[in-house]
Amino acid sequence: MNDWIKASLDAQKQMLDAQQQALTIGKNAVGTGEALAQAQEASKRAIEANLAAWQAWTRLWGVGPW
Repeated sequence: MNDWIKASLDAQKQMLDAQQQALTIGKNAVGTGEALAQAQEASKRAIEANLAAWQAWTRLWGVGPW
């Protein structure tokens, strides 16, 4: 009977360990998603700055609709 109880407790421990690993992976995925969103926002700001620079350049030389 003790072997059955020990096997049951070991199985429960393995399930808890697997759940903990799943939570850790989920937290890492959220962190990665946040980093990706920040990188996308930085890229958007860089593109907007580049566009503004080109518009200023064309205004300086009197070409383009800006």
